[in-house]
Amino acid sequence: MGFDVISFGESLIRISPPGPGVFEQTGSLRIYPAGSELNTAIAAARLGLKVSYVTKVANNPLGRVIINRCREHGVDTSWIAKSDTHRQGLLFFENAQAPRPGVAYYDREHSVFSHISMDDFHWTEILSQTRIFLLSGINPALSQNAHNVCLHAVQTAKAQGKIVAFDTNYRSKLWTAAKAQETLQSYYPYIDILFLSGGDARTLFGLTSLPGDRLAQKLSKDLGIPTVVLVHSSGNSDALWRITCVSQGRVVAQDQFGKLNGVERLGAGDALAGGFLTGYLESGIDLGVRLGNASMTLKNTYVGDFSWITRDLVDQYLSGDVETLKR
Repeated sequence: MGFDVISFGESLIRISPPGPGVFEQTGSLRIYPAGSELNTAIAAARLGLKVSYVTKVANNPLGRVIINRCREHGVDTSWIAKSDTHRQGLLFFENAQAPRPGVAYYDREHSVFSHISMDDFHWTEILSQTRIFLLSGINPALSQNAHNVCLHAVQTAKAQGKIVAFDTNYRSKLWTAAKAQETLQSYYPYIDILFLSGGDARTLFGLTSLPGDRLAQKLSKDLGIPTVVLVHSSGNSDALWRITCVSQGRVVAQDQFGKLNGVERLGAGDALAGGFLTGYLESGIDLGVRLGNASMTLKNTYVGDFSWITRDLVDQYLSGDVETLKR
Protein backbone atom coordinates (compact mmCIF):
# COMPACT_ATOMS: atom_id res chain seq x y z
CA MET A 1 0.00 0.00 0.00
CA GLY A 2 1.35 3.44 -0.93
CA PHE A 3 -0.17 6.91 -0.93
CA ASP A 4 0.62 10.15 -2.69
CA VAL A 5 -0.61 12.20 0.26
CA ILE A 6 -1.44 11.46 3.88
CA SER A 7 -3.11 14.36 5.67
CA PHE A 8 -3.65 14.76 9.41
CA GLY A 9 -5.96 17.08 11.30
CA GLU A 10 -9.11 17.67 13.29
CA SER A 11 -12.47 16.92 11.72
CA LEU A 12 -15.52 18.95 12.67
CA ILE A 13 -19.21 18.62 12.11
CA ARG A 14 -20.32 21.89 10.59
CA ILE A 15 -23.86 23.12 11.22
CA SER A 16 -25.28 25.89 9.03
CA PRO A 17 -28.59 27.54 8.16
CA PRO A 18 -29.65 27.05 4.54
CA GLY A 19 -28.27 29.53 2.02
CA PRO A 20 -27.20 32.92 3.38
CA GLY A 21 -29.47 32.69 6.43
CA VAL A 22 -28.49 33.39 10.02
CA PHE A 23 -29.17 31.20 13.05
CA GLU A 24 -31.63 33.65 14.58
CA GLN A 25 -33.95 33.44 11.60
CA THR A 26 -33.66 29.82 10.55
CA GLY A 27 -36.09 27.00 11.17
CA SER A 28 -33.83 24.27 9.78
CA LEU A 29 -30.14 23.37 9.77
CA ARG A 30 -27.78 21.38 7.56
CA ILE A 31 -24.69 19.46 8.59
CA TYR A 32 -21.46 19.01 6.68
CA PRO A 33 -18.16 17.33 7.59
CA ALA A 34 -15.42 19.94 7.79
CA GLY A 35 -11.72 20.41 8.52
CA SER A 36 -8.85 21.86 6.53
CA GLU A 37 -6.80 18.69 6.08
CA LEU A 38 -9.94 16.68 5.37
CA ASN A 39 -10.99 19.16 2.69
CA THR A 40 -7.55 18.98 1.07
CA ALA A 41 -7.60 15.19 1.16
CA ILE A 42 -10.97 15.14 -0.61
CA ALA A 43 -9.84 17.60 -3.31
CA ALA A 44 -6.62 15.70 -4.00
CA ALA A 45 -8.43 12.36 -4.17
CA ARG A 46 -11.05 13.71 -6.57
CA LEU A 47 -8.23 14.99 -8.80
CA GLY A 48 -6.73 11.50 -8.97
CA LEU A 49 -4.21 11.17 -6.16
CA LYS A 50 -4.14 8.22 -3.79
CA VAL A 51 -4.89 9.75 -0.40
CA SER A 52 -5.27 8.66 3.22
CA TYR A 53 -6.69 10.80 6.00
CA VAL A 54 -5.61 10.42 9.62
CA THR A 55 -7.57 11.83 12.55
CA LYS A 56 -9.36 10.81 15.74
CA VAL A 57 -13.14 10.91 15.89
CA ALA A 58 -15.87 10.23 18.41
CA ASN A 59 -17.11 6.66 18.25
CA ASN A 60 -20.69 7.71 17.51
CA PRO A 61 -22.79 8.75 14.50
CA LEU A 62 -20.98 12.10 14.16
CA GLY A 63 -17.65 10.35 13.88
CA ARG A 64 -19.11 7.87 11.43
CA VAL A 65 -20.34 10.73 9.21
CA ILE A 66 -16.71 11.80 8.77
CA ILE A 67 -15.43 8.30 8.07
CA ASN A 68 -18.26 7.57 5.63
CA ARG A 69 -17.69 10.78 3.68
CA CYS A 70 -13.99 9.98 3.33
CA ARG A 71 -14.81 6.59 1.89
CA GLU A 72 -17.42 8.11 -0.42
CA HIS A 73 -14.70 10.21 -2.04
CA GLY A 74 -12.13 7.42 -2.21
CA VAL A 75 -10.02 8.56 0.74
CA ASP A 76 -8.46 5.80 2.84
CA THR A 77 -9.45 5.70 6.53
CA SER A 78 -7.26 2.84 7.77
CA TRP A 79 -5.52 4.88 10.49
CA ILE A 80 -8.45 6.89 11.87
CA ALA A 81 -8.61 6.42 15.65
CA LYS A 82 -11.84 6.47 17.66
CA SER A 83 -12.79 7.56 21.17
CA ASP A 84 -15.64 6.34 23.34
CA THR A 85 -15.21 9.19 25.83
CA HIS A 86 -14.62 12.49 24.00
CA ARG A 87 -16.90 14.59 21.81
CA GLN A 88 -16.73 15.54 18.16
CA GLY A 89 -15.89 19.20 17.65
CA LEU A 90 -18.57 21.39 16.11
CA LEU A 91 -18.47 24.41 13.81
CA PHE A 92 -21.50 26.68 13.49
CA PHE A 93 -21.19 28.75 10.32
CA GLU A 94 -23.33 31.44 8.71
CA ASN A 95 -22.59 31.55 4.99
CA ALA A 96 -23.37 35.22 4.40
CA GLN A 97 -23.36 36.99 1.08
CA ALA A 98 -21.12 40.03 0.58
CA PRO A 99 -20.85 42.63 1.95
CA ARG A 100 -22.00 40.75 5.10
CA PRO A 101 -19.12 38.55 6.29
CA GLY A 102 -19.40 34.83 6.86
CA VAL A 103 -19.14 34.07 10.57
CA ALA A 104 -17.77 30.95 12.30
CA TYR A 105 -18.68 29.97 15.84
CA TYR A 106 -16.53 27.15 17.26
CA ASP A 107 -17.68 24.57 19.78
CA ARG A 108 -14.55 22.43 19.86
CA GLU A 109 -13.11 22.84 23.37
CA HIS A 110 -12.25 19.43 24.84
CA SER A 111 -12.95 17.83 21.46
CA VAL A 112 -11.74 14.32 20.75
CA PHE A 113 -8.85 15.63 18.65
CA SER A 114 -7.65 17.99 21.39
CA HIS A 115 -7.14 14.88 23.55
CA ILE A 116 -5.01 12.91 21.09
CA SER A 117 -1.90 11.26 22.47
CA MET A 118 1.31 9.77 21.15
CA ASP A 119 -0.21 6.30 21.51
CA ASP A 120 -3.04 7.01 19.06
CA PHE A 121 -0.95 6.88 15.88
CA HIS A 122 2.04 4.74 14.88
CA TRP A 123 3.75 7.43 12.83
CA THR A 124 6.77 5.43 11.72
CA GLU A 125 4.49 2.89 10.05
CA ILE A 126 1.95 5.41 8.76
CA LEU A 127 4.41 7.84 7.22
CA SER A 128 6.44 5.11 5.55
CA GLN A 129 3.44 4.72 3.22
CA THR A 130 3.36 8.21 1.67
CA ARG A 131 5.18 10.69 -0.55
CA ILE A 132 3.73 13.83 1.07
CA PHE A 133 2.58 14.45 4.63
CA LEU A 134 0.18 17.39 5.07
CA LEU A 135 -1.09 19.18 8.16
CA SER A 136 -1.88 22.72 9.24
CA GLY A 137 -1.40 25.34 11.92
CA ILE A 138 -4.93 24.76 13.18
CA ASN A 139 -3.97 21.57 15.00
CA PRO A 140 -1.27 22.97 17.34
CA ALA A 141 -3.74 25.66 18.42
CA LEU A 142 -6.14 23.10 19.88
CA SER A 143 -4.11 21.81 22.83
CA GLN A 144 -0.60 21.08 24.03
CA ASN A 145 -1.31 17.40 23.33
CA ALA A 146 -2.23 18.15 19.73
CA HIS A 147 0.88 20.29 19.28
CA ASN A 148 3.14 17.56 20.69
CA VAL A 149 1.66 14.88 18.42
CA CYS A 150 1.79 17.11 15.33
CA LEU A 151 5.40 18.14 15.88
CA HIS A 152 6.43 14.54 16.47
CA ALA A 153 4.66 13.49 13.26
CA VAL A 154 6.40 16.23 11.25
CA GLN A 155 9.78 15.29 12.68
CA THR A 156 9.16 11.62 11.88
CA ALA A 157 8.14 12.46 8.30
CA LYS A 158 11.24 14.57 7.79
CA ALA A 159 13.48 11.85 9.23
CA GLN A 160 12.01 9.44 6.68
CA GLY A 161 12.75 11.84 3.83
CA LYS A 162 9.11 12.64 3.10
CA ILE A 163 7.84 15.91 1.65
CA VAL A 164 6.18 17.86 4.47
CA ALA A 165 3.43 20.28 3.41
CA PHE A 166 2.00 22.75 5.92
CA ASP A 167 -0.80 25.31 5.71
CA THR A 168 -0.53 28.10 8.28
CA ASN A 169 -4.33 28.48 8.51
CA TYR A 170 -4.18 31.03 11.32
CA ARG A 171 -7.44 31.14 13.29
CA SER A 172 -7.78 34.18 15.54
CA LYS A 173 -10.63 32.53 17.46
CA LEU A 174 -8.31 29.69 18.53
CA TRP A 175 -5.18 31.54 19.66
CA THR A 176 -3.38 34.87 19.59
CA ALA A 177 -1.00 35.86 16.84
CA ALA A 178 1.84 35.99 19.37
CA LYS A 179 1.18 32.42 20.53
CA ALA A 180 0.88 31.21 16.95
CA GLN A 181 4.17 32.88 16.01
CA GLU A 182 5.94 31.28 18.94
CA THR A 183 4.55 27.79 18.40
CA LEU A 184 4.83 27.57 14.62
CA GLN A 185 8.52 28.47 14.72
CA SER A 186 9.21 24.90 15.79
CA TYR A 187 7.61 23.54 12.59
CA TYR A 188 9.35 25.63 9.93
CA PRO A 189 12.68 23.71 9.90
CA TYR A 190 10.81 20.56 8.82
CA ILE A 191 8.55 22.05 6.14
CA ASP A 192 9.16 21.62 2.41
CA ILE A 193 5.97 23.25 1.07
CA LEU A 194 4.27 26.11 2.92
CA PHE A 195 0.77 27.35 2.02
CA LEU A 196 -0.37 30.70 3.38
CA SER A 197 -2.42 33.78 2.59
CA GLY A 198 -1.38 37.38 2.42
CA GLY A 199 -3.46 37.94 5.56
CA ASP A 200 -1.52 35.27 7.46
CA ALA A 201 1.76 36.81 6.28
CA ARG A 202 0.70 40.15 7.72
CA THR A 203 -0.56 38.68 11.00
CA LEU A 204 2.18 36.16 11.71
CA PHE A 205 5.21 37.90 10.22
CA GLY A 206 4.25 41.58 10.21
CA LEU A 207 4.92 41.81 6.47
CA THR A 208 2.61 44.50 5.15
CA SER A 209 4.46 46.46 2.47
CA LEU A 210 5.92 43.93 0.03
CA PRO A 211 3.96 43.00 -3.11
CA GLY A 212 2.89 39.36 -3.20
CA ASP A 213 5.56 37.94 -5.51
CA ARG A 214 8.38 39.51 -3.51
CA LEU A 215 6.65 38.57 -0.27
CA ALA A 216 6.66 34.88 -1.22
CA GLN A 217 10.37 35.11 -2.04
CA LYS A 218 11.15 36.76 1.29
CA LEU A 219 9.22 34.14 3.27
CA SER A 220 10.96 31.30 1.48
CA LYS A 221 14.37 32.83 2.17
CA ASP A 222 13.74 33.95 5.76
CA LEU A 223 12.08 30.72 6.87
CA GLY A 224 14.36 28.41 4.91
CA ILE A 225 11.38 26.69 3.27
CA PRO A 226 12.10 25.49 -0.29
CA THR A 227 8.59 26.01 -1.70
CA VAL A 228 6.13 28.72 -0.62
CA VAL A 229 2.65 29.03 -2.12
CA LEU A 230 1.06 32.38 -1.33
CA VAL A 231 -2.50 33.53 -2.09
CA HIS A 232 -2.71 37.31 -2.10
CA SER A 233 -4.43 40.29 -3.66
CA SER A 234 -3.78 40.86 -7.33
CA GLY A 235 -2.81 44.11 -8.97
CA ASN A 236 -5.20 43.12 -11.75
CA SER A 237 -8.62 44.64 -11.11
CA ASP A 238 -10.27 41.78 -13.00
CA ALA A 239 -8.80 39.12 -10.68
CA LEU A 240 -10.05 38.26 -7.20
CA TRP A 241 -6.66 36.89 -6.12
CA ARG A 242 -3.21 35.91 -7.32
CA ILE A 243 -1.30 32.74 -6.49
CA THR A 244 2.47 33.03 -6.32
CA CYS A 245 4.73 30.02 -5.87
CA VAL A 246 8.43 30.40 -5.12
CA SER A 247 10.42 27.19 -5.35
CA GLN A 248 14.19 26.78 -5.45
CA GLY A 249 14.61 30.29 -6.84
CA ARG A 250 11.87 30.00 -9.48
CA VAL A 251 8.72 32.13 -9.34
CA VAL A 252 5.47 30.96 -10.93
CA ALA A 253 2.37 33.10 -10.54
CA GLN A 254 -1.15 33.20 -11.93
CA ASP A 255 -4.09 35.52 -11.36
CA GLN A 256 -7.56 34.20 -10.77
CA PHE A 257 -9.33 34.21 -14.10
CA GLY A 258 -12.82 33.82 -15.47
CA LYS A 259 -16.18 34.94 -14.18
CA LEU A 260 -16.93 33.70 -10.68
CA ASN A 261 -20.36 33.61 -9.07
CA GLY A 262 -19.40 32.04 -5.79
CA VAL A 263 -21.82 30.45 -3.35
CA GLU A 264 -19.44 29.58 -0.52
CA ARG A 265 -15.90 30.51 0.48
CA LEU A 266 -15.07 27.85 3.08
CA GLY A 267 -12.60 25.26 1.83
CA ALA A 268 -11.33 27.26 -1.15
CA GLY A 269 -7.78 27.44 0.19
CA ASP A 270 -7.88 23.71 0.93
CA ALA A 271 -8.92 23.03 -2.67
CA LEU A 272 -5.94 25.12 -3.77
CA ALA A 273 -3.66 22.92 -1.66
CA GLY A 274 -5.18 19.74 -3.09
CA GLY A 275 -4.83 21.01 -6.63
CA PHE A 276 -1.29 22.27 -6.14
CA LEU A 277 -0.07 19.00 -4.61
CA THR A 278 -1.64 17.06 -7.49
CA GLY A 279 0.13 19.14 -10.12
CA TYR A 280 3.35 19.27 -8.09
CA LEU A 281 3.59 15.49 -7.95
CA GLU A 282 2.69 15.12 -11.61
CA SER A 283 5.14 17.60 -13.12
CA GLY A 284 6.15 20.39 -10.76
CA ILE A 285 5.13 23.85 -9.62
CA ASP A 286 3.87 25.17 -12.98
CA LEU A 287 1.08 22.62 -13.15
CA GLY A 288 0.66 22.88 -9.39
CA VAL A 289 -0.20 26.57 -9.60
CA ARG A 290 -2.56 26.03 -12.54
CA LEU A 291 -4.45 23.15 -10.93
CA GLY A 292 -4.48 24.91 -7.57
CA ASN A 293 -5.88 28.11 -9.03
CA ALA A 294 -8.59 26.33 -10.99
CA SER A 295 -9.53 24.14 -8.03
CA MET A 296 -9.78 27.15 -5.73
CA THR A 297 -12.00 29.00 -8.20
CA LEU A 298 -14.31 26.05 -8.76
CA LYS A 299 -14.59 25.29 -5.03
CA ASN A 300 -16.29 28.66 -4.54
CA THR A 301 -19.22 27.30 -6.56
CA TYR A 302 -20.00 24.39 -4.17
CA VAL A 303 -21.97 24.53 -0.94
CA GLY A 304 -20.24 22.85 1.99
CA ASP A 305 -16.56 22.57 2.82
CA PHE A 306 -15.73 19.88 0.26
CA SER A 307 -14.74 20.55 -3.32
CA TRP A 308 -16.76 18.31 -5.64
CA ILE A 309 -14.41 18.92 -8.56
CA THR A 310 -13.25 16.27 -10.99
CA ARG A 311 -10.08 16.28 -13.04
CA ASP A 312 -12.12 16.50 -16.25
CA LEU A 313 -13.92 19.59 -14.96
CA VAL A 314 -10.68 21.27 -13.90
CA ASP A 315 -9.03 20.48 -17.23
CA GLN A 316 -12.05 21.87 -19.10
CA TYR A 317 -11.89 25.06 -17.09
CA LEU A 318 -8.17 25.46 -17.75
CA SER A 319 -8.74 24.94 -21.47
CA GLY A 320 -11.19 27.85 -21.54
CA ASP A 321 -14.30 25.70 -21.77
CA VAL A 322 -16.61 27.84 -19.62
CA GLU A 323 -19.99 27.14 -21.16
CA THR A 324 -22.74 27.92 -18.65
CA LEU A 325 -24.98 25.10 -19.84
CA LYS A 326 -24.06 21.66 -21.15
CA ARG A 327 -26.77 19.44 -22.57
